[in-house]
Amino acid sequence: MAPLVPIFSASSLPDHVNTVQRNFQEKRRKGGPVDLAQCPLFEMTQYSCNPPQEGVPRPGVVVCKPVVRLFRRCAEGLTVETTAWEPIRVAEEKEARQRVQASTP
Repeated sequence: MAPLVPIFSASSLPDHVNTVQRNFQEKRRKGGPVDLAQCPLFEMTQYSCNPPQEGVPRPGVVVCKPVVRLFRRCAEGLTVETTAWEPIRVAEEKEARQRVQASTP
């Protein structure tokens, strides 16, 4: 059975990447802090066949829909799925650029 994994919001992903849970205790990851935004972005497409929201298909019919997953691959082999975090990061960067443009004369 897989170990229990804490549930957290996508916006706090960068904080959780820098910690490790062992024996129900949280510790800082060895090495320097990881900045996810600086890690290369990778994309993978998986397929969900006969998704439950589509209802029961006719006999012999298989309907597959693509599901895109985004990952960041950082140093020392750390790979993190960032599918839910990427839209939050893009919105924050856009907001920061707008603030800078509004403050410059």
